[in-house]
Amino acid sequence: MFQSDSIAENYRRYLSPTVFDPWARLLVETVIPAPGDTVLDVASGTGAVARAAALAAGPTGRVIASDLSAGMLAEVSSNAGLKSAPIETLEAAATAIPLEDESVDVVYCQHGLPFVRDQRTALTEMKRVLRPGGSLGIITWVAGMRLEPFDSYGDVLREEGPTEPFPRAWDFDSVKMTRAQLLKHLAGFEDVTVNTVSIRLDWPSVDDAVAGILGTPYGPVFSSLLPERHDHALSVLRDWMTASPHPLVTAFVATARA
Repeated sequence: MFQSDSIAENYRRYLSPTVFDPWARLLVETVIPAPGDTVLDVASGTGAVARAAALAAGPTGRVIASDLSAGMLAEVSSNAGLKSAPIETLEAAATAIPLEDESVDVVYCQHGLPFVRDQRTALTEMKRVLRPGGSLGIITWVAGMRLEPFDSYGDVLREEGPTEPFPRAWDFDSVKMTRAQLLKHLAGFEDVTVNTVSIRLDWPSVDDAVAGILGTPYGPVFSSLLPERHDHALSVLRDWMTASPHPLVTAFVATARA
């Protein structure tokens, strides 16, 4: 779904600063690595959580950004700064993490779990690589709630009549979770907490908000629309963003221990 290099580049350029970096900072502030810790960021995308964790773990730490998409990992900076841990990239599925048992102090997964087909196996893998007492931090969007900008991207594209660009593309809840689903997957962990948190998006411009669609799996289909359909969709997106420049987004923030 995120294999295209153009999606990865636009994801990093437009979506990460506004949509994913704030959640990454929140997650790392909620589950704080100690200096020198080994940290794994599962479904890392372009590395928002990995970068935040690298600063917390410090130069003696180790941060591993894992993702199924080589294109996304190519956008991850290997070094976040002199005061940060170097960031390694690992091309791997969340259901088969090629790391030793009990080799990681902290595991994160920001908004990636709903995209994993076998979520139970993914959580089993996360627990396997965690050291006893190690910490887990997960964020997922909330099922049944409006998710901007993605629901609007999907609404606008769907109205132009293309074939679904990927399975369940028009089922917007497919990338979200209920509290019950999340708690069920975390049943094998200790000290589980699930809190509901909202963040207001702060787009730098309407143009950035509209261009964000190019960093999603909707992007290639949007770009390939016939000129008149593309211009119409672009106009609708601009109108939407102008009317609602700072939408509120709600997610579950879950923490647990191995």
